[in-house]
Amino acid sequence: MEIDLYATLGVAPTATTEEIAAAFRVHAKELHPDRHPGDAEAAEEFKSLTNAYNVLVRPASRTDYDRRRASHRASAPPGSTRPSGHAPVFRTPGRARAAIWGGIALLAAGIAAGVVLAGLETGDSAKTITLWIVVVKLVVCGALLCGFGAWRLGRLRAGSR
Repeated sequence: MEIDLYATLGVAPTATTEEIAAAFRVHAKELHPDRHPGDAEAAEEFKSLTNAYNVLVRPASRTDYDRRRASHRASAPPGSTRPSGHAPVFRTPGRARAAIWGGIALLAAGIAAGVVLAGLETGDSAKTITLWIVVVKLVVCGALLCGFGAWRLGRLRAGSR
């Protein structure tokens, strides 16, 4: 974590949502691009300020940010810029199931495209090869997505026991 969102807004990590909103309004008035036309630095500062506000004003994103911030501070030596740990792609069983169904849909689309392509005469070998590559990608990606979703769902179920 290179940027401290609390420092960007000029508030303490214990600040309430109202204090965060008030600090954003004060700084936004000062840095608004309409007050500084053509100033790219002020525009970037305004974007950083807006990002900090958007993360910290929402309870879920603030909790996630605070968790990553605490994890980064606890695990990183002073002065290091090592990125914090990653979050799993399919964090919930619902997302894992969605990945399985998405994989099944890709797999079905690839098989259907293969059937259509097998009966289709394009007349151009380069075009045919390109279309078969697309079919193979659909089938492989569908199978991988389905497999990873099933693997993650199994891990989530095993962890909840």
